[in-house]
Amino acid sequence: MSSSTALLPKDRKKDDHPIFLRVCHSPWSGIGQKALVGLRGLAAAYMLASFALIINYELQHLKHDWLTIFEFSNVQYLLQVMYHVIAFTWTFMHLHYPHHGSQEQTFATQVQKFLSPPRQHATTKNRTWFSIFYSAANAFPFTSTLIHWAVMIPSKKTSIPADQIFNHGWHTTFFVLNKWGVSSLLSFIEVLFFSSIRCPEPVGAHVAGLGALSFIYVGWQYVGYIVSDKFAYFFFDHKQVGWEYVIASWFFFAIVNNISYFFVYGVTAVRQQLTKKGDGKKSGYQQLPQ
Repeated sequence: MSSSTALLPKDRKKDDHPIFLRVCHSPWSGIGQKALVGLRGLAAAYMLASFALIINYELQHLKHDWLTIFEFSNVQYLLQVMYHVIAFTWTFMHLHYPHHGSQEQTFATQVQKFLSPPRQHATTKNRTWFSIFYSAANAFPFTSTLIHWAVMIPSKKTSIPADQIFNHGWHTTFFVLNKWGVSSLLSFIEVLFFSSIRCPEPVGAHVAGLGALSFIYVGWQYVGYIVSDKFAYFFFDHKQVGWEYVIASWFFFAIVNNISYFFVYGVTAVRQQLTKKGDGKKSGYQQLPQ
C-alpha cells in the first residue's frame, strides 16, 4: 500500500465511509493524501496566524477591548480556526498512523489515538454532532460576510468605513478582507475541494442545530452588552432600533445562518455530481481510496 493512501474503512450499515474519515480525503483524484495534508497544514497555519493578527488589530487599533470576544465575526473565525486545526491533525494522523488501534497499547499509541479521527458510533450520534459543527464552521463565514457587506456597510455602522479599507495601512486592509472575504473563500474551498463529506444531513437536525447556535450567540451578545455596554451589531440594540426590530433580528439572524447552511449543502451537492465517475471519465473518486 502506498504511503499516500490511508486506510478508509466503510460504515457497513449504510455502506458509506464515516464522516470523520471523509474529512481526511479529498474527493478529487488530483489531490492525493500527501498533497491534502500539505494543503490542510497551510490552511490551518494561515487561519491561526491571521486570527492572531485580527485580534491584535481589534485590541490595539480599534480598542474594542472586551467587545472583541462577543463579535460574531470573531466567534465565527475562531470556530473556523478550530475546524481547520482538527481537520489537519486528523488528516495527518490518518495518513501516517492509520494502524494505531491494532498496535500494542503504549503511551505513544494512546496519544496517536487521541489525535486521530474518532470512530463513528450510532449510539452517541457523534456523526450528527460533528456534521453540525462542520456545517457551522463553514456556513457562518458566509453569514458574517453577508451581514458586513449588505447590512453594516450600507448602514455605516462599521468600525472601518468603506472608504478607509484601502490606503490606510496594510493591517487595515488585511483585517477587513480576511474577516469578511478570505474566511468565506476558504470555506468554499474546503467544501468544494478539501473535504469529501457528503451533503450534511439530516436536514432537520442541522436546521435545528444551526438555529440553536444562532440563538445561543444572541444570548452571548447580551452577555457582551453587560460586560462592555456595547452591541457588536446595531440591530440587536433595543436603544437604537426598538424591541420589535430587535426580536425580528433574532429570527432573521437564525434564518440567514440556515440560508448559509443550504448554500453549503448546494455546493456539496454540485461537488458530488462533479466528482462522480462518468463512463470512462476520471473526474474524481466515485469510491474513495481504501
